[in-house]
Amino acid sequence: MKTSLRYLIFIFSIAATVQISLKTSAKETQSRETSKAKTNSIMWRYDGNGNFPDIIPPKQWSSNKTILWKSTVDAGGYSSPIVVKDKVFVTAEMGSLICLDLTNGKTLWKKDLFSKESKDIPEDLSKRLMRGCGGDSKQSTPTPASNGEFVFYINAMGLCACYDLDGNQKWIQIIETAKEEEHFSSSPIFIKDQIILSWGCLLSLNAKDGSTLWKAAKAKPTHGTPTITKIAGDEIIVTPCGDIVKLADGEIICSGLFESLYTTPLIHNNILYMIDSESKAFEFPTKLTKNMKLKELWKTNLTGTVMASPSYKDGLIYTTENQRCILYVIDSKTGKILTSSKTLDETTKKEKTDPGIKIDGLIPAKYVYASPVLSEKYAYFFDDAGTTAVLELGPNYKPVGINKIDDALVGTPFFINDKIIIRGSETIYCIGEKNQ
Repeated sequence: MKTSLRYLIFIFSIAATVQISLKTSAKETQSRETSKAKTNSIMWRYDGNGNFPDIIPPKQWSSNKTILWKSTVDAGGYSSPIVVKDKVFVTAEMGSLICLDLTNGKTLWKKDLFSKESKDIPEDLSKRLMRGCGGDSKQSTPTPASNGEFVFYINAMGLCACYDLDGNQKWIQIIETAKEEEHFSSSPIFIKDQIILSWGCLLSLNAKDGSTLWKAAKAKPTHGTPTITKIAGDEIIVTPCGDIVKLADGEIICSGLFESLYTTPLIHNNILYMIDSESKAFEFPTKLTKNMKLKELWKTNLTGTVMASPSYKDGLIYTTENQRCILYVIDSKTGKILTSSKTLDETTKKEKTDPGIKIDGLIPAKYVYASPVLSEKYAYFFDDAGTTAVLELGPNYKPVGINKIDDALVGTPFFINDKIIIRGSETIYCIGEKNQ
Protein backbone atom coordinates (compact mmCIF):
# COMPACT_ATOMS: atom_id res chain seq x y z
CA MET A 1 0.00 0.00 0.00
CA LYS A 2 2.82 2.37 0.96
CA THR A 3 4.61 1.51 -2.27
CA SER A 4 1.47 2.27 -4.33
CA LEU A 5 1.01 5.57 -2.52
CA ARG A 6 4.63 6.53 -3.16
CA TYR A 7 4.18 5.61 -6.80
CA LEU A 8 1.07 7.80 -7.13
CA ILE A 9 2.83 10.75 -5.48
CA PHE A 10 5.76 10.24 -7.87
CA ILE A 11 3.42 10.22 -10.89
CA PHE A 12 1.54 13.35 -9.74
CA SER A 13 4.84 15.12 -9.12
CA ILE A 14 6.03 14.35 -12.66
CA ALA A 15 2.69 15.51 -14.09
CA ALA A 16 2.89 18.77 -12.14
CA THR A 17 6.44 19.35 -13.31
CA VAL A 18 5.47 18.70 -16.92
CA GLN A 19 2.47 21.04 -16.60
CA ILE A 20 4.64 23.80 -15.13
CA SER A 21 7.20 23.22 -17.87
CA LEU A 22 4.51 23.41 -20.54
CA LYS A 23 3.12 26.63 -19.05
CA THR A 24 6.61 28.13 -18.89
CA SER A 25 7.29 27.04 -22.46
CA ALA A 26 3.96 28.54 -23.59
CA LYS A 27 4.79 31.81 -21.85
CA GLU A 28 8.25 31.89 -23.42
CA THR A 29 6.74 31.14 -26.83
CA GLN A 30 4.13 33.84 -26.33
CA SER A 31 6.87 36.25 -25.26
CA ARG A 32 8.90 35.43 -28.35
CA GLU A 33 5.84 35.83 -30.56
CA THR A 34 5.03 39.14 -28.90
CA SER A 35 8.60 40.25 -29.43
CA LYS A 36 8.37 39.24 -33.08
CA ALA A 37 5.09 41.12 -33.44
CA LYS A 38 6.65 44.22 -31.91
CA THR A 39 9.45 44.29 -34.45
CA ASN A 40 7.11 43.60 -37.35
CA SER A 41 6.10 47.23 -37.75
CA ILE A 42 7.99 50.07 -36.08
CA MET A 43 6.70 53.50 -36.98
CA TRP A 44 5.61 56.88 -35.71
CA ARG A 45 4.79 56.59 -31.96
CA TYR A 46 6.04 52.99 -32.06
CA ASP A 47 2.77 51.46 -33.31
CA GLY A 48 0.91 54.66 -34.21
CA ASN A 49 -1.11 54.55 -30.99
CA GLY A 50 1.64 55.84 -28.71
CA ASN A 51 1.54 53.08 -26.10
CA PHE A 52 5.02 51.79 -25.28
CA PRO A 53 4.57 48.53 -23.32
CA ASP A 54 7.02 47.41 -20.62
CA ILE A 55 8.89 50.72 -20.83
CA ILE A 56 10.04 52.60 -17.72
CA PRO A 57 11.85 55.74 -18.94
CA PRO A 58 12.92 58.70 -16.79
CA LYS A 59 10.20 61.06 -15.65
CA GLN A 60 12.61 63.89 -14.93
CA TRP A 61 15.80 64.93 -16.71
CA SER A 62 18.48 67.58 -16.76
CA SER A 63 21.62 68.25 -18.81
CA ASN A 64 24.09 67.04 -16.20
CA LYS A 65 22.25 63.92 -15.02
CA THR A 66 20.11 62.21 -17.59
CA ILE A 67 21.08 63.37 -21.08
CA LEU A 68 23.22 60.44 -22.25
CA TRP A 69 24.17 62.02 -25.57
CA LYS A 70 23.30 64.80 -27.99
CA SER A 71 23.84 64.57 -31.71
CA THR A 72 23.62 67.53 -34.07
CA VAL A 73 21.83 66.85 -37.35
CA ASP A 74 20.67 69.06 -40.18
CA ALA A 75 17.58 71.16 -39.54
CA GLY A 76 14.56 68.91 -39.24
CA GLY A 77 11.01 68.84 -40.52
CA TYR A 78 8.16 67.70 -38.32
CA SER A 79 8.96 64.00 -38.36
CA SER A 80 9.69 61.77 -35.37
CA PRO A 81 12.56 59.39 -34.63
CA ILE A 82 12.22 55.60 -34.55
CA VAL A 83 14.54 53.02 -33.00
CA VAL A 84 15.23 49.67 -34.69
CA LYS A 85 17.50 47.31 -32.76
CA ASP A 86 20.55 49.44 -31.88
CA LYS A 87 19.95 52.18 -34.44
CA VAL A 88 18.06 55.51 -34.37
CA PHE A 89 16.52 56.69 -37.65
CA VAL A 90 15.58 60.34 -38.17
CA THR A 91 14.99 62.62 -41.14
CA ALA A 92 16.31 66.09 -41.83
CA GLU A 93 15.77 68.88 -44.33
CA MET A 94 15.83 68.84 -47.20
CA GLY A 95 14.84 65.20 -47.40
CA SER A 96 17.65 63.21 -45.76
CA LEU A 97 17.44 59.92 -43.88
CA ILE A 98 20.02 59.61 -41.08
CA CYS A 99 21.04 56.55 -39.06
CA LEU A 100 22.57 57.09 -35.59
CA ASP A 101 24.12 54.66 -33.14
CA LEU A 102 21.75 54.24 -30.18
CA THR A 103 24.61 53.82 -27.70
CA ASN A 104 26.51 57.04 -28.47
CA GLY A 105 24.57 59.08 -31.06
CA LYS A 106 27.28 58.92 -33.72
CA THR A 107 26.13 59.09 -37.34
CA LEU A 108 26.46 55.68 -38.97
CA TRP A 109 25.16 56.67 -42.40
CA LYS A 110 23.13 59.34 -44.18
CA LYS A 111 21.09 59.26 -47.41
CA ASP A 112 20.16 62.38 -49.36
CA LEU A 113 16.72 62.12 -50.97
CA PHE A 114 16.32 65.68 -52.18
CA SER A 115 19.22 67.08 -54.16
CA LYS A 116 19.35 66.38 -57.86
CA GLU A 117 23.10 66.02 -57.40
CA SER A 118 22.62 63.31 -54.78
CA LYS A 119 24.63 60.14 -55.31
CA ASP A 120 21.76 58.22 -53.70
CA ILE A 121 19.29 59.08 -56.49
CA PRO A 122 19.61 57.48 -59.94
CA GLU A 123 19.95 59.94 -62.83
CA ASP A 124 16.63 58.96 -64.41
CA LEU A 125 14.79 59.82 -61.18
CA SER A 126 16.70 63.08 -60.72
CA LYS A 127 15.25 64.36 -64.00
CA ARG A 128 11.73 63.72 -62.70
CA LEU A 129 12.09 65.59 -59.39
CA MET A 130 9.60 68.30 -60.23
CA ARG A 131 7.68 68.70 -56.98
CA GLY A 132 8.94 71.42 -54.67
CA CYS A 133 8.29 72.67 -51.18
CA GLY A 134 6.18 75.71 -50.34
CA GLY A 135 4.14 77.32 -47.58
CA ASP A 136 4.70 75.92 -44.09
CA SER A 137 5.36 72.41 -45.39
CA LYS A 138 8.63 70.59 -44.99
CA GLN A 139 10.25 67.95 -47.14
CA SER A 140 10.86 65.69 -44.14
CA THR A 141 7.49 65.53 -42.43
CA PRO A 142 6.74 61.77 -42.71
CA THR A 143 8.39 59.55 -40.09
CA PRO A 144 10.40 56.52 -41.31
CA ALA A 145 9.00 53.02 -40.80
CA SER A 146 10.66 49.63 -40.41
CA ASN A 147 9.84 45.93 -40.23
CA GLY A 148 12.94 45.23 -38.14
CA GLU A 149 14.99 44.27 -41.20
CA PHE A 150 14.53 47.22 -43.57
CA VAL A 151 13.76 50.91 -43.13
CA PHE A 152 11.54 52.91 -45.49
CA TYR A 153 11.28 56.65 -45.99
CA ILE A 154 9.31 58.99 -48.24
CA ASN A 155 9.80 62.75 -48.61
CA ALA A 156 7.51 65.55 -49.75
CA MET A 157 8.44 65.09 -53.39
CA GLY A 158 7.09 61.56 -53.26
CA LEU A 159 10.59 60.15 -53.63
CA CYS A 160 10.75 57.01 -51.50
CA ALA A 161 13.48 54.49 -50.80
CA CYS A 162 14.05 51.29 -48.87
CA TYR A 163 17.35 50.42 -47.16
CA ASP A 164 18.64 47.63 -44.98
CA LEU A 165 19.76 48.67 -41.51
CA ASP A 166 23.36 49.08 -42.70
CA GLY A 167 22.35 51.66 -45.34
CA ASN A 168 22.42 49.46 -48.42
CA GLN A 169 19.73 50.65 -50.83
CA LYS A 170 17.20 47.99 -51.83
CA TRP A 171 15.18 50.18 -54.18
CA ILE A 172 14.16 53.79 -54.85
CA GLN A 173 11.30 55.32 -56.84
CA ILE A 174 8.87 58.25 -57.08
CA ILE A 175 5.23 58.00 -55.97
CA GLU A 176 3.20 60.55 -57.93
CA THR A 177 -0.36 60.03 -56.66
CA ALA A 178 -0.34 63.05 -54.33
CA LYS A 179 -0.99 66.53 -55.73
CA GLU A 180 -1.53 68.72 -52.68
CA GLU A 181 1.70 69.16 -50.79
CA GLU A 182 -0.06 69.96 -47.52
CA HIS A 183 -1.05 66.30 -47.23
CA PHE A 184 2.57 65.13 -47.25
CA SER A 185 2.60 64.46 -43.50
CA SER A 186 1.02 61.02 -43.21
CA SER A 187 3.66 58.51 -42.12
CA PRO A 188 4.11 55.11 -43.79
CA ILE A 189 3.25 51.77 -42.20
CA PHE A 190 5.64 48.87 -42.80
CA ILE A 191 3.80 45.60 -42.21
CA LYS A 192 5.14 42.20 -43.25
CA ASP A 193 6.05 42.55 -46.94
CA GLN A 194 3.84 45.61 -47.55
CA ILE A 195 4.32 49.34 -47.13
CA ILE A 196 1.09 51.30 -46.70
CA LEU A 197 1.03 54.94 -47.81
CA SER A 198 -1.67 57.58 -47.63
CA TRP A 199 -0.30 59.63 -50.51
CA GLY A 200 -3.03 61.24 -52.58
CA CYS A 201 -4.94 58.01 -52.03
CA LEU A 202 -4.31 54.86 -50.02
CA LEU A 203 -1.86 52.50 -51.69
CA SER A 204 0.31 49.49 -50.92
CA LEU A 205 3.87 48.93 -52.12
CA ASN A 206 5.75 45.65 -52.31
CA ALA A 207 8.50 45.99 -49.72
CA LYS A 208 10.83 43.81 -51.79
CA ASP A 209 11.02 46.01 -54.89
CA GLY A 210 8.73 49.05 -54.40
CA SER A 211 6.19 47.96 -57.00
CA THR A 212 2.58 48.98 -56.42
CA LEU A 213 0.45 46.11 -55.13
CA TRP A 214 -2.84 48.02 -55.10
CA LYS A 215 -4.40 51.50 -54.96
CA ALA A 216 -7.60 52.45 -53.16
CA ALA A 217 -8.20 55.56 -55.27
CA LYS A 218 -11.34 56.65 -53.38
CA ALA A 219 -9.75 56.46 -49.93
CA LYS A 220 -9.23 60.12 -49.02
CA PRO A 221 -5.88 61.38 -47.69
CA THR A 222 -5.43 63.69 -44.70
CA HIS A 223 -2.52 64.89 -42.58
CA GLY A 224 -3.06 61.91 -40.27
CA THR A 225 -1.64 58.39 -40.41
CA PRO A 226 -3.91 55.33 -40.84
CA THR A 227 -3.90 52.36 -38.46
CA ILE A 228 -4.16 48.59 -38.96
CA THR A 229 -6.20 45.97 -37.11
CA LYS A 230 -8.05 42.69 -37.71
CA ILE A 231 -11.68 41.64 -37.99
CA ALA A 232 -12.11 37.87 -37.66
CA GLY A 233 -8.58 37.30 -38.91
CA ASP A 234 -8.84 39.67 -41.87
CA GLU A 235 -6.36 42.56 -41.66
CA ILE A 236 -7.84 45.97 -42.40
CA ILE A 237 -6.66 49.55 -42.63
CA VAL A 238 -8.66 52.32 -40.95
CA THR A 239 -7.97 55.81 -42.30
CA PRO A 240 -8.47 59.15 -40.50
CA CYS A 241 -11.24 59.86 -43.03
CA GLY A 242 -13.25 56.87 -41.83
CA ASP A 243 -12.52 54.46 -44.68
CA ILE A 244 -12.02 50.77 -43.90
CA VAL A 245 -9.85 49.02 -46.49
CA LYS A 246 -8.69 45.40 -46.80
CA LEU A 247 -4.93 45.08 -46.39
CA ALA A 248 -4.76 42.13 -48.78
CA ASP A 249 -6.13 43.79 -51.91
CA GLY A 250 -7.13 47.42 -51.17
CA GLU A 251 -10.89 46.82 -51.41
CA ILE A 252 -12.84 49.57 -49.64
CA ILE A 253 -15.23 47.78 -47.28
CA CYS A 254 -17.03 50.88 -46.02
CA SER A 255 -16.44 54.62 -45.81
CA GLY A 256 -17.69 57.84 -44.24
CA LEU A 257 -17.60 56.68 -40.61
CA PHE A 258 -15.99 59.97 -39.55
CA GLU A 259 -13.48 62.50 -40.84
CA SER A 260 -10.43 63.81 -39.04
CA LEU A 261 -7.79 66.09 -40.48
CA TYR A 262 -4.93 65.25 -38.13
CA THR A 263 -5.52 62.37 -35.70
CA THR A 264 -4.80 58.68 -36.14
CA PRO A 265 -7.68 56.27 -35.35
CA LEU A 266 -7.20 54.41 -32.06
CA ILE A 267 -8.14 50.73 -31.74
CA HIS A 268 -8.28 48.64 -28.58
CA ASN A 269 -9.68 45.13 -28.55
CA ASN A 270 -12.75 45.31 -30.79
CA ILE A 271 -13.44 49.03 -30.37
CA LEU A 272 -12.51 51.82 -32.77
CA TYR A 273 -12.07 55.33 -31.36
CA MET A 274 -11.79 58.50 -33.41
CA ILE A 275 -10.79 61.27 -31.02
CA ASP A 276 -11.23 64.75 -32.46
CA SER A 277 -13.42 67.79 -31.88
CA GLU A 278 -16.27 65.35 -32.44
CA SER A 279 -15.13 62.10 -30.84
CA LYS A 280 -16.79 58.74 -31.46
CA ALA A 281 -16.45 55.10 -30.46
CA PHE A 282 -17.56 52.18 -32.65
CA GLU A 283 -17.76 48.46 -32.11
CA PHE A 284 -16.47 46.33 -34.96
CA PRO A 285 -18.75 43.55 -36.22
CA THR A 286 -17.65 39.93 -35.76
CA LYS A 287 -17.27 39.40 -39.50
CA LEU A 288 -15.77 41.46 -42.31
CA THR A 289 -18.41 42.09 -45.00
CA LYS A 290 -18.87 44.61 -47.78
CA ASN A 291 -20.74 47.77 -46.63
CA MET A 292 -20.76 46.50 -43.05
CA LYS A 293 -22.19 48.68 -40.32
CA LEU A 294 -20.32 49.55 -37.16
CA LYS A 295 -22.28 50.07 -33.96
CA GLU A 296 -21.76 53.56 -32.57
CA LEU A 297 -21.19 53.28 -28.81
CA TRP A 298 -20.89 56.93 -27.87
CA LYS A 299 -20.20 60.41 -29.17
CA THR A 300 -18.77 63.38 -27.30
CA ASN A 301 -17.48 66.83 -28.21
CA LEU A 302 -14.10 68.28 -27.27
CA THR A 303 -13.24 71.96 -27.53
CA GLY A 304 -10.50 73.04 -29.90
CA THR A 305 -9.40 72.49 -33.45
CA VAL A 306 -5.99 70.76 -33.42
CA MET A 307 -6.37 67.52 -31.49
CA ALA A 308 -3.40 65.26 -30.87
CA SER A 309 -3.57 61.59 -31.79
CA PRO A 310 -4.78 59.72 -28.68
CA SER A 311 -3.37 56.90 -26.56
CA TYR A 312 -5.17 54.22 -24.53
CA LYS A 313 -4.38 52.49 -21.24
CA ASP A 314 -6.50 50.72 -18.61
CA GLY A 315 -9.84 51.96 -19.91
CA LEU A 316 -8.78 55.58 -20.31
CA ILE A 317 -8.02 57.59 -23.45
CA TYR A 318 -5.52 60.46 -23.31
CA THR A 319 -5.31 63.32 -25.77
CA THR A 320 -4.66 67.05 -25.90
CA GLU A 321 -5.87 70.07 -27.78
CA ASN A 322 -2.41 70.89 -29.02
CA GLN A 323 -2.51 74.64 -29.51
CA ARG A 324 -3.82 75.36 -26.01
CA CYS A 325 -2.21 72.33 -24.27
CA ILE A 326 -5.57 71.22 -22.85
CA LEU A 327 -5.60 67.66 -21.48
CA TYR A 328 -8.59 65.38 -21.98
CA VAL A 329 -8.84 62.08 -20.13
CA ILE A 330 -11.82 60.16 -21.51
CA ASP A 331 -13.60 57.10 -20.14
CA SER A 332 -13.36 54.64 -23.04
CA LYS A 333 -16.64 52.90 -22.17
CA THR A 334 -18.86 55.96 -21.93
CA GLY A 335 -17.03 58.82 -23.65
CA LYS A 336 -17.28 60.89 -20.47
CA ILE A 337 -14.55 63.54 -20.13
CA LEU A 338 -12.96 63.03 -16.71
CA THR A 339 -10.79 66.14 -16.60
CA SER A 340 -12.36 69.58 -16.18
CA SER A 341 -11.47 73.09 -15.07
CA LYS A 342 -13.24 76.09 -13.55
CA THR A 343 -13.36 79.28 -15.60
CA LEU A 344 -15.18 82.60 -15.47
CA ASP A 345 -17.89 83.20 -18.05
CA GLU A 346 -17.08 86.54 -19.69
CA THR A 347 -20.76 87.33 -20.30
CA THR A 348 -22.41 86.29 -17.04
CA LYS A 349 -19.28 86.70 -14.86
CA LYS A 350 -20.22 83.43 -13.20
CA GLU A 351 -17.98 80.45 -12.64
CA LYS A 352 -18.47 77.58 -15.06
CA THR A 353 -17.00 74.15 -15.64
CA ASP A 354 -15.21 73.50 -18.93
CA PRO A 355 -14.12 70.10 -20.22
CA GLY A 356 -10.37 69.50 -20.14
CA ILE A 357 -7.62 71.04 -18.06
CA LYS A 358 -4.56 73.13 -18.96
CA ILE A 359 -1.32 71.17 -18.54
CA ASP A 360 0.95 73.15 -16.24
CA GLY A 361 4.30 74.06 -17.76
CA LEU A 362 3.37 73.58 -21.40
CA ILE A 363 3.36 76.69 -23.55
CA PRO A 364 0.46 77.28 -25.97
CA ALA A 365 1.76 77.51 -29.53
CA LYS A 366 0.65 78.09 -33.09
CA TYR A 367 1.83 74.65 -34.15
CA VAL A 368 2.37 71.55 -32.01
CA TYR A 369 3.17 68.36 -33.89
CA ALA A 370 3.96 65.95 -31.05
CA SER A 371 1.25 63.63 -29.74
CA PRO A 372 1.19 62.09 -26.24
CA VAL A 373 2.90 58.80 -25.48
CA LEU A 374 2.41 56.42 -22.56
CA SER A 375 4.88 54.29 -20.62
CA GLU A 376 4.00 51.71 -17.96
CA LYS A 377 3.30 54.34 -15.30
CA TYR A 378 3.20 57.78 -16.86
CA ALA A 379 1.83 59.88 -19.70
CA TYR A 380 4.14 62.30 -21.52
CA PHE A 381 2.89 65.49 -23.18
CA PHE A 382 4.88 67.99 -25.24
CA ASP A 383 4.95 71.52 -26.59
CA ASP A 384 7.03 72.88 -29.47
CA ALA A 385 9.26 74.93 -27.15
CA GLY A 386 11.05 71.79 -25.94
CA THR A 387 8.97 71.22 -22.80
CA THR A 388 7.73 67.80 -21.65
CA ALA A 389 5.08 67.44 -18.95
CA VAL A 390 4.90 64.07 -17.20
CA LEU A 391 1.62 63.02 -15.58
CA GLU A 392 0.70 59.98 -13.55
CA LEU A 393 -1.68 57.69 -15.40
CA GLY A 394 -5.26 57.74 -14.13
CA PRO A 395 -8.53 59.65 -14.31
CA ASN A 396 -7.23 62.63 -12.33
CA TYR A 397 -4.74 65.34 -13.20
CA LYS A 398 -1.57 64.37 -11.28
CA PRO A 399 1.59 66.18 -12.48
CA VAL A 400 4.89 64.39 -11.83
CA GLY A 401 7.45 66.64 -13.49
CA ILE A 402 8.24 69.32 -16.06
CA ASN A 403 11.34 68.92 -18.23
CA LYS A 404 13.01 71.20 -20.77
CA ILE A 405 15.54 70.79 -23.55
CA ASP A 406 17.39 73.71 -25.14
CA ASP A 407 15.75 73.20 -28.50
CA ALA A 408 12.35 73.15 -30.14
CA LEU A 409 10.52 69.84 -29.90
CA VAL A 410 9.33 69.13 -33.42
CA GLY A 411 8.43 65.42 -33.36
CA THR A 412 6.93 62.81 -31.06
CA PRO A 413 9.68 61.18 -28.93
CA PHE A 414 10.40 57.46 -29.12
CA PHE A 415 10.84 55.32 -26.00
CA ILE A 416 13.18 52.33 -25.92
CA ASN A 417 13.79 50.32 -22.72
CA ASP A 418 14.71 52.97 -20.12
CA LYS A 419 15.59 55.67 -22.66
CA ILE A 420 13.80 58.47 -24.50
CA ILE A 421 14.88 59.65 -27.95
CA ILE A 422 13.83 63.27 -28.48
CA ARG A 423 14.06 65.03 -31.79
CA GLY A 424 14.77 68.74 -31.53
CA SER A 425 14.93 71.13 -34.47
CA GLU A 426 18.66 70.47 -35.02
CA THR A 427 19.63 68.04 -32.25
CA ILE A 428 18.78 64.46 -31.29
CA TYR A 429 18.77 63.78 -27.53
CA CYS A 430 19.03 60.43 -25.77
CA ILE A 431 17.69 60.68 -22.23
CA GLY A 432 18.18 58.00 -19.59
CA GLU A 433 19.80 57.28 -16.25
CA LYS A 434 23.59 57.46 -16.40
CA ASN A 435 25.52 54.49 -15.03
CA GLN A 436 27.46 55.40 -11.92
